[in-house]
Amino acid sequence: MLRIHDGELVRSFVTHVLWHAGGNLQRVEFAFAYYGKFVDMGVGRGVNLQNRDAMIGTGATSRRPKPWFTDTFYKQLAVLRGILSERLAQNTQLAIVRNIRDAGSSADPIEL
Repeated sequence: MLRIHDGELVRSFVTHVLWHAGGNLQRVEFAFAYYGKFVDMGVGRGVNLQNRDAMIGTGATSRRPKPWFTDTFYKQLAVLRGILSERLAQNTQLAIVRNIRDAGSSADPIEL
């Protein structure tokens, strides 16, 4: 959608998310190739934040900001936070119900 056609950047992001998540809902680590930040800002070899807009204006560069990280990532992170909170709440409810049910059938202490 953002015309980031760099497969290596996409693979670096996805691989780390899948590898580090490991099914553990309490820890998801996001990582990606360092140069992804440069793609986000539209800077790189010979183009920095100070001269980027002037170079675009004169046609000296075709680099453009592709805000996949600063805007998109943080908005989607908020969505993920809501999903994980809901799932954690559901798991906690199930644990409480199981412990109450199991406590009625044994003399063991209740564990959460």
